[in-house]
Amino acid sequence: MRNWMAGLALATTLGGHALAQTPPAASTDWGEALREDAQALHDIIADSHPGPVDAENPAFKPLLEQGLTLALQRAAKATTYEDWNFAMEQYVASFDDAHLALTKFQPNPNPWRAYWPGFLTIQRGDVNVVSFNRDPAAPPLGAELVSCDGKAADAFAADFIGAGLGRWNLKARREVYSNTLFVDQTNPYVHRPDRCVFKVDGVERSFDLQWRDLPDAVRDEGLATGRNMPFQTPIELRPFGANGVWVGLGSFESKAGDPETMAMTALQTQVAAEAEALRGADIIVFDLRGNGGGSSAYVTAMARSLWGDAWVDQHVPRAQGVDWRASQANLDQMTSYLPQFADNPTVLAWVRQIVAGLTETRAQGRELWRQDSGDASAAAPVAGAATPMHARAYVFTDYACVSACLDAVDTLTAAGAIHVGQETSADTVYMDIREQALPAGRVSVVVPMKVYRGRARGNNETAVPTHEWTGALSDTAGIEAWITRLNAASQD
Repeated sequence: MRNWMAGLALATTLGGHALAQTPPAASTDWGEALREDAQALHDIIADSHPGPVDAENPAFKPLLEQGLTLALQRAAKATTYEDWNFAMEQYVASFDDAHLALTKFQPNPNPWRAYWPGFLTIQRGDVNVVSFNRDPAAPPLGAELVSCDGKAADAFAADFIGAGLGRWNLKARREVYSNTLFVDQTNPYVHRPDRCVFKVDGVERSFDLQWRDLPDAVRDEGLATGRNMPFQTPIELRPFGANGVWVGLGSFESKAGDPETMAMTALQTQVAAEAEALRGADIIVFDLRGNGGGSSAYVTAMARSLWGDAWVDQHVPRAQGVDWRASQANLDQMTSYLPQFADNPTVLAWVRQIVAGLTETRAQGRELWRQDSGDASAAAPVAGAATPMHARAYVFTDYACVSACLDAVDTLTAAGAIHVGQETSADTVYMDIREQALPAGRVSVVVPMKVYRGRARGNNETAVPTHEWTGALSDTAGIEAWITRLNAASQD
């Protein structure tokens, strides 16, 4: 049942069914705002996140304390929105956790100016190259970044933008954000470079950077030159090629009344109804472009319809269980779901189990409640199970794939699908989030409530495709032709 819970997590992120909160009036004393928000962030995590009491992650608690110390030091000198904003972002980013985040930022009360040196870069393989240029004196298109102010290119990127983003060790993060490497967003805690060395036609040359205003229109034009512009595939089931099927899974939204939720529910029903015909196709492609998570229960149900229950139970790995942090705030969050699912007996029973478990655990004075199985609906594996699936299956991902999208990749590849496309992003074993406003009235924090035990995919581990797509994500026709060629070559 762990996949359904991911749907609740997304609902809280997007404000669908989270506990109602009225943010306090926004502070204009940025030092005080930073002190209040950093302390509150620390206290919420200490109270409700599994990390501080996770015996398997002893590094978490020191990280929590170190981040607070740095933020409070910065608060002593904070006088601007940027001082507050970048200090808070770096505190959260230091955990390298996609599920621990800031959301619902209130607008900057002053116009936010950005600067650039007349060019932008993108990541290509292991190097950053100039991809956009509006200054003849700047490095030319294709020039490779070597260093800035004496610091090697990768170290410069990690300091200048990586520290504020987190998870900079992931290829997905570097690929997606590399085009902002030469955008100065006036972060007061980093120093924009004065001189950089580029390799031009194989020869290293130094360039003095002349920083100037970056108009929004120029910024948008420059960022659009990157090959990794996001693209969300439609939610659909359609023919593909001579005898193939394309399953568009651009969202795993799971929120009552949401159009994407209704579309995904209808698609799941359609796959179940047409399973026999779909299994008989030559090829079936599960397209996850633009999918950033939600509820992977949709794909689990599709996999069971296509490969069969016995096959899925035998091949798809299951976690040993989950430990919920038994805080009062987490209990309140789960209790708030009871009326929401009053007309869904299966889900309602699951929520009641969690509420009862957290209540009992708190009464006993314990920090964590163990929920025995990560998927209560799965039967015991059947050795030697067969599958009626005839079609060769592929699952296509992009760099944005995280959370429930990663769960879907785990399920589909374990069932037998071939992973193609781009390397995914990654997440930690801390899951199922709730949201809480911070006291300065400018932002809310999203905090995980549970931790998986024994998940087959490791902490912050990506899924690497067997075949990598290097073209534009929006080139659906090109992707279709590429997969067709891959499939033909695999049968030679």
